[in-house]
Amino acid sequence: MPETTTDAAGPTALGALGDALGKAGAEAISGQREQLAAGLLRASLKQWENPEARPQLLADLTAAITDEAGAEKMRAFMSAQSSQIFSQLGKALGLPQTLDINEVAEILEVPPLNINAAQAQVWGMVILRYILKLEPISSASADELVELLAPTIQRYLVG
Repeated sequence: MPETTTDAAGPTALGALGDALGKAGAEAISGQREQLAAGLLRASLKQWENPEARPQLLADLTAAITDEAGAEKMRAFMSAQSSQIFSQLGKALGLPQTLDINEVAEILEVPPLNINAAQAQVWGMVILRYILKLEPISSASADELVELLAPTIQRYLVG
């Protein structure tokens, strides 16, 4: 069972998101790499659609946009060796060390900037869907969003 980041209140939603993304990434890299983007999007949307996790995820995202401490937390989540995503990815791939964005880019054989571009696609969708509640993206099904966004994200992550 993956380790989930915790705080005084218990497991964090951001930690659960990182666990889910790390697991989905490892499954695709170890198996059907052509499903990498779709798997990551589905894992992300599943966490964001969870009514218990969404308020905490929204609070973390809002903090990342409005103050430096929140931004640092999000930077660590998205790119550092301490990243929940990349840590879980390394564990799931059976690697002895945690990974950072540069090492993940090497595994994927893409520039690190491509990983940031994929992240930007997902976070842009999250902002439009869950913060701005902009139609039609806010009422689109997860399947519609995966079908729309996965090809672009796949190109960033696999080439």
